[in-house]
Amino acid sequence: MKQTLSKIKNHASGFFNKFLAPKTPRNLLILYAIIAIPFFIYHESHLPWHYIFVLCLVSLVVGLLITYGSLYVIHRYWAETFHPFIELGVVVLFIFALWLAEVLVFEAGAVFLVIFVAIAFLIRVLHLEEYARLLIAACLIASNALIAFKALQGAEKLSAYLLFKNKYQIEEKDMNGWEVTDNNQYWNQELQFGFTLPEGFYFFKPEDLTMENKTGAGQIAGLLAFSDHDANRYPFVRIFYFPDYLGFQENQAVSEFSEYLKIEVSKGDIEDIQEIQQKELEPFIITSKFWTFYDLLRPRYAKTGFVLVETSNHDKLLLHITENLEKGEIHEQGIREFLASIRFGNRL
Repeated sequence: MKQTLSKIKNHASGFFNKFLAPKTPRNLLILYAIIAIPFFIYHESHLPWHYIFVLCLVSLVVGLLITYGSLYVIHRYWAETFHPFIELGVVVLFIFALWLAEVLVFEAGAVFLVIFVAIAFLIRVLHLEEYARLLIAACLIASNALIAFKALQGAEKLSAYLLFKNKYQIEEKDMNGWEVTDNNQYWNQELQFGFTLPEGFYFFKPEDLTMENKTGAGQIAGLLAFSDHDANRYPFVRIFYFPDYLGFQENQAVSEFSEYLKIEVSKGDIEDIQEIQQKELEPFIITSKFWTFYDLLRPRYAKTGFVLVETSNHDKLLLHITENLEKGEIHEQGIREFLASIRFGNRL
């Protein structure tokens, strides 16, 4: 075992010594760009070319800067091992990268961090020079990968938001004026639309939502979710507004929602999209369409789709619904209660 570890240490050390030659940083940056650009293009191939170009540029610049900085720090640390400020900076960067990638949200991530700190402390106390160098290099490489990925993900969310934002040149209104009674009845005078909030659900006004939650073809009017802090935890309902003068129709709703699903698949959040047929019970529903999918973030099968309704003002509301699959039921209980409580006249 000791011999195997020694071989791994020597090979890794030799690898980094070789690639820290004077021209190596430039060559590594070129190699990084050659590998990264095709990946970025493939990952964002569903978007228009100008969005792909901007995404690639942002992600490449961030990746190259972090890679160059990492190579510089490794070079300095190789020359002056056990430099306390370099070690502290790398550890802080590594923890920041783990936090940014939401690794520390999970218990396994917290356990990993504790083990990592214990190993790093042991190496530092025992003054194991080669292992210290390798650990610093590993932390920088991992941080580079995590931060570059989050940069790509952030740019992707921004591009998706801009791609849908005001696509139909809607004259946006203030949708934050929701009235609420003690028995959880909500009413929006601007929309002439109201509902009763089901038990266990929380309501978010547009001003309380993130850019990702607002992404959609219409203007976001509100969101119901089964969490008071995570608007993406389903079951949830996102309410999008389309004014009467647009003449928003079923085929447009299907097209826009299909485009949204493509983006979700390309982000690696969901897969295995399957269209399903179901008949809604509420008479005011103009049309609806739903798909099952496999959630890669919360490993399970679920259902997503939309319900299109028309208000008394002849405006259209697209209700984007994502929920757990309920065997033998059109919707799970909370969603059924929400749809049954919808009203288009103020009966507060």
